[in-house]
Amino acid sequence: MASSLLGQKAPKPKPAPAPRAASGIPKAGGGRILNPGNPVLRMMAMPPERREQMLERLPPQQQVRLRQALESFDKLPPAERTRQLGILNMYANLPPEKQAALTRQIQLFNHLPDDRITVVRPELLKLHRMPESERSDRMASEEFKSKFTTAEQQMLAEISPYFPFTVR
Repeated sequence: MASSLLGQKAPKPKPAPAPRAASGIPKAGGGRILNPGNPVLRMMAMPPERREQMLERLPPQQQVRLRQALESFDKLPPAERTRQLGILNMYANLPPEKQAALTRQIQLFNHLPDDRITVVRPELLKLHRMPESERSDRMASEEFKSKFTTAEQQMLAEISPYFPFTVR
C-alpha cells in the first residue's frame, strides 16, 4: 500500500477523464459514449447563420473552441455528417423526460471505470439489437442481475433502446 513519509495514505488516483478533442468535447473513443444532449453537439445541426448568432453571445475563448469543433464537424464526409445529424434528430424527437434520463445515464456511463465500461458497453450493443420482449427478459434474468450493479442495470435499461444511436 502506498504511503507518504508521514505515514499517511497516498491519495487514491482518480480515473482518467473521457478523452477530449482539442475543442473540449468528449471524443467517442475509449469506450465512452458521445452525449447527443450536449448543447455544443446540437449546434452542429444549426445553419451557419444561427450558429454564428449563438457563438457571438459567448466569451472569446469559448467561441474559438466551439468554432474549431464546428469546423471539424463541417469537414466530415457527408455520410458521417448525415449520420450524426440523424442521431441528434432522434434525440431531439424524444420527450423531454426521456432526453433528461438518457443524458443522465450517458453521463453516468462515461464516469464508469474503464474495466466496467469494457463489460457494460458490449451488453448495451447486445440489448439494443434485441426485440423489446427479449431485452426485458434478459434484464430480468438472474445472470444479468448478478453481472451488473443496480446503477448499471438502470443505465442499460435506459440507454439500450437507443444505443448505438441508430436512426430507426
